[in-house]
Amino acid sequence: MKNYIFKQYADNICEHLDIDTEELFARTKKPQVVEGRQLLYFLCNIKRQMALTEISSYAEKLGLNEDASNVRRAIEKVKEKLSDDPDYVYIIKKLEEIQL
Repeated sequence: MKNYIFKQYADNICEHLDIDTEELFARTKKPQVVEGRQLLYFLCNIKRQMALTEISSYAEKLGLNEDASNVRRAIEKVKEKLSDDPDYVYIIKKLEEIQL
């Protein structure tokens, strides 16, 4: 049901990071891409109350097999960064601006 919102967040993140959607959902350890996925999962879970399994199923539809424990770990990473880096708060506010 919230697949549209998931895709809109993904598009916003890709635009912000200057990457394409295929790269965001590719199995890679590039810091920029990993950070983008972490932000996506955080926004979907914390800001839109999507379940971890829901997020992982949307990611799988776009090519990334991600289990709920990886999604949870990614969300925790963003929470840590929020407490350490005040710029993250600004970035998240900008990424939240989706067109519904």
